[in-house]
Amino acid sequence: MNVEIATLCEAATDQGGRLNLLGAFDRLDAPLPLVLQQCAAVFRVRYQRSEAVSHTLTLSIENIDGTTLVPPLVSHVDLIPFPPDADSAIVNMILNMHRLRIDKPGKYLMRLRIDQIEAALLPLYVRDSTPKEPNPLAN
Repeated sequence: MNVEIATLCEAATDQGGRLNLLGAFDRLDAPLPLVLQQCAAVFRVRYQRSEAVSHTLTLSIENIDGTTLVPPLVSHVDLIPFPPDADSAIVNMILNMHRLRIDKPGKYLMRLRIDQIEAALLPLYVRDSTPKEPNPLAN
């Protein structure tokens, strides 16, 4: 299997195999804590005829010390057989997330595992832009 697209974005849809993405991002610069009202983790996976069976997918989002932002989500996906005139097929996977809360700045990692094999690893950089009072002792 080959992950052709892996991203976090504001929204995504699949219309008959056509993947539509809106606002892909890998950085957030906002006052913390932050609640993202809606976002989506999106993957487009190409598979071969021999891979058209059931697979276990696991998605997690965690910071670099292993603290989870989203508990690992596990799903079973049946990749469907495809016509003999094609040598591969794709599946679009969209995980919509609502009210995703981020409390700490830093680097987060979004991991997609297919059958326990890491298929995609994406960074998400979060910066706290909360205004800070100037330090009167600093010169």
